[in-house]
Amino acid sequence: MTIVVSSANASTRERWKQILQDGHQLLEVASVAELKNIVKHQEIALILLHRSMVDMNLISNITESRCFVLSDIPDDNEAIMLLRHGAVGYANTYISAVRLREAVNIAISGRVWVGQKLMQKIIRGTTHAIDQQRAETTSPEHKLSDREWEVALLVSKGNSNLEIAAELNISERTVKAHISSIFKKTKTESRLQLALYVKPLTA
Repeated sequence: MTIVVSSANASTRERWKQILQDGHQLLEVASVAELKNIVKHQEIALILLHRSMVDMNLISNITESRCFVLSDIPDDNEAIMLLRHGAVGYANTYISAVRLREAVNIAISGRVWVGQKLMQKIIRGTTHAIDQQRAETTSPEHKLSDREWEVALLVSKGNSNLEIAAELNISERTVKAHISSIFKKTKTESRLQLALYVKPLTA
């Protein structure tokens, strides 16, 4: 698994590298230009992206590489905005070593990582919008086929594509196809948004 450590601050890059050096192949870049070049020529499992280097278009255009943003001064509203643009995680630049390793492993597995308090805020903040959407549509879960609904439920539980494939005895490629269809039908753009969409339907 190749992780790109991306920050203009050398000491920040070094700290992240020291924490993650066991078990991961690490590359480091100090500019957005370097990052774009690496992503273009290599398969990357995850990008640790310092907030000072964040470019919304960059995040939106390289979602296959999965961007995890770390900020010196974390802000919940900023986190929500970044997640909506396709980031797969958000944390304090100086997150503890244990928590950073945990967050990276979760992000690499195909899930989204944010702190518990932020997750609660996101869920509370979107419940009204989801309830309104339900009121405006008839049985939104029936937009999905039975198999798509099974996949959506597993995504909402935080399962990775590989875990879903094993659970349903289908290929990982089929899982990806189902998720793509589910995103279109539910008008969601990420696993986190889908989880928030599914949550009230299973309450």
